[in-house]
Amino acid sequence: MKIKHLEVPQKIWEDKRIPKETKYIYSYLYSKGFDRIITDINIGEIQQTIKIKNKGLKKSLDILEQLKYLVYQEYATGMYTIKLN
Repeated sequence: MKIKHLEVPQKIWEDKRIPKETKYIYSYLYSKGFDRIITDINIGEIQQTIKIKNKGLKKSLDILEQLKYLVYQEYATGMYTIKLN
């Protein structure tokens, strides 16, 4: 039996405009912040799962923000507040 509320929306995996690495970042953020609207996260937490630098994360978040999957704000270097749409 699948737990539907923990699955990442299928539309993001089918969206060809999004790079593969960005999809993994979104799935991590979605699983971390599913039951909350706003997630506070830092680059070190993501680096434990995905090999990425802050500049790459920011680029991925920009892509997801332009496609209206999330809204983010960097309040300090490597520290982000993210609202999933």
